[in-house]
Amino acid sequence: PIKTAEQLEKERMAAALFGGMSGAPPPPPHAPTQPAVMATPQMAMAPSAPQPTPAAPLTTPQVAPAVSAAPEVDLLGFDMGPTTTTTTSSIDMLAPTPLMEEPAPAPAPVAPPVPEPAPAPMPADPFAAAGLLDGFAESAPLPSLSTTEALDSAKFEFGGAPIAPLTINTPQFGERWGQCPSTHPVKIPSSTSADTLSKFMILCVRAGLHKVEEIAATNEGIAACMAGGGSSVALVHGKISPLPGGTSSRIDITVKSTDPQLGLSLSMYLQNMLR
Repeated sequence: PIKTAEQLEKERMAAALFGGMSGAPPPPPHAPTQPAVMATPQMAMAPSAPQPTPAAPLTTPQVAPAVSAAPEVDLLGFDMGPTTTTTTSSIDMLAPTPLMEEPAPAPAPVAPPVPEPAPAPMPADPFAAAGLLDGFAESAPLPSLSTTEALDSAKFEFGGAPIAPLTINTPQFGERWGQCPSTHPVKIPSSTSADTLSKFMILCVRAGLHKVEEIAATNEGIAACMAGGGSSVALVHGKISPLPGGTSSRIDITVKSTDPQLGLSLSMYLQNMLR
């Protein structure tokens, strides 16, 4: 059958669509031969048959990618652009940073208190060391002592009159001690009536002397008296040494006086009283 121009055009377009991917341009259509003038439609002459077009080589049709195709999804995320992660923070960067409290410093170690130096020991016999008795501590209160009525009422008398207490202090006693030329020592090996320093001092007071000082640290005591209205002075120093057993003591007495007779009489009186 004879193909019309319209059919040829469609074939050319189909060839261009399915066979154009091979790179060869579709063949140009043959120009139709001019038909003879027909008197009537029934008597029209058929145009000459066109030359057959050589068949194009069979090629695998390739479908061109659609222009508006959606982009493929990369499941592994290799083609994804850099993402921006927004993190919501509750910290106010403009707020002032609070100061951290520093730990309190450890207290410095406290040095132990330095013990006070022990007082220097008192000499065994201040009279033997320096001959003076100034600077000794105050004496303790005198304890009570029970004696006989005869001893309580006894007073040492010199020149027919009782002696009188000489009220002086320890420094004055030490000063007068060197001014008395007469010295009379008395030693009592064992005394039960004055086995303590307190008893010795009480007996001296009852004999009429003034107790100047009682030195408990060294078991020594000093006393003073005067006679003849103060014209003669006598000073007494006694040291008590307790003996084993605690019932008796050794007593060493020294009597110094401005009058040798007063010193001798007083020393003998004390020796008899303190036995």
